[in-house]
Amino acid sequence: MRRLGMSVSSAPLGCLTGAGATPSVLVRALLTGILLTHGALVSCALDTTPSGPPFATVVEAFGVAGPTGNEIYGQIRRPDPGLYPGQAFPAVILVQGGINAGRMEVHTQEARALAREGVVVVGFNAEGRVDPRAVEDLRSEGDEDFNGFRHQEGLARIVEYVAGLAYVFPDRIGLKSQSYGITMAAGCVARHPELPVQYLVDCEGPPDSFVTCHGPRFLAGDFQKYDIVQSTFGRLAVWQDDSQENEDWWAEREAIRFIGAFRGAYLRLQATWDHAQPPESEAEIVTYHHPTGWPGGGPAWWHNKHATDMVNAAVAGGVPWVRVNLPTQGNAVNAVYDVNTPPTCLPGRLADEPWAVRAVLEMAGL
Repeated sequence: MRRLGMSVSSAPLGCLTGAGATPSVLVRALLTGILLTHGALVSCALDTTPSGPPFATVVEAFGVAGPTGNEIYGQIRRPDPGLYPGQAFPAVILVQGGINAGRMEVHTQEARALAREGVVVVGFNAEGRVDPRAVEDLRSEGDEDFNGFRHQEGLARIVEYVAGLAYVFPDRIGLKSQSYGITMAAGCVARHPELPVQYLVDCEGPPDSFVTCHGPRFLAGDFQKYDIVQSTFGRLAVWQDDSQENEDWWAEREAIRFIGAFRGAYLRLQATWDHAQPPESEAEIVTYHHPTGWPGGGPAWWHNKHATDMVNAAVAGGVPWVRVNLPTQGNAVNAVYDVNTPPTCLPGRLADEPWAVRAVLEMAGL
């Protein structure tokens, strides 16, 4: 259901007030268009009246100088300015999974669906990345950083660029990360609290090197994905290599270290059967309940534990609004979880339904 954007000059101020709201607690949430009242999310859409057909959209290219001076290339899909002159919209920046390029993501069904609803969708190639399958893609300058500080700084520059666009509401910008993309996204917003990032939608991201490097599969004797990650990253997880050099490298690249410092709204999307982590069926669950526990301690269980680890860390760190999945799953805001009290997961797999589209629209107040 579409919500119209609004002209920049006509944005209402009513969403900056609320009964019982105190600036000392809610000022950031209010400025970003989300009211945190009695633990519930209250959307603050600029126009809640659906009107007419979906927005017609266009794609535009852009480039931003990264922290090293290297050019970072991206594309934006947005409502056609020729048809909707003078209107501004919320924006979402897509952070790709793995070490994948993201500039061409504005051509996906997900991006098209969001833009049709009145969201400016931004895709970019982090330094050193290009989509080898797309001859029209552009390789961003610089070298691969595996979502470390340099990539996080580049994402910060993208946020600043998007916030400065005349057709984007600068206080209604969000990030949507896929898988390992949470490493870049969480590190960016934690290290740059001044950025106007209203929300972060995390689609099944790994919290630490143990998960990123497929430790659960390794311990169960499944080495395929483990070997691929080791070959790609050129290093082991901390539990297998505790050298200071390896510890320092991963200190930039474990999302669980950063998520607690975010001061926007954090929404974790987690399906019953994760896109990358085991188990892949009910029959496999027992395989990952290791009786001796995992390296580094913690509960000896594995069924979307990586999701609860991230959520628990966010709540413990003081993130003002944290939830797992959409309202229909019924998970409480700012709840914490363990093996005996898990959250309700999305049915099936994340790719089965446009869950991420629905999540972004909710968080953007649409």
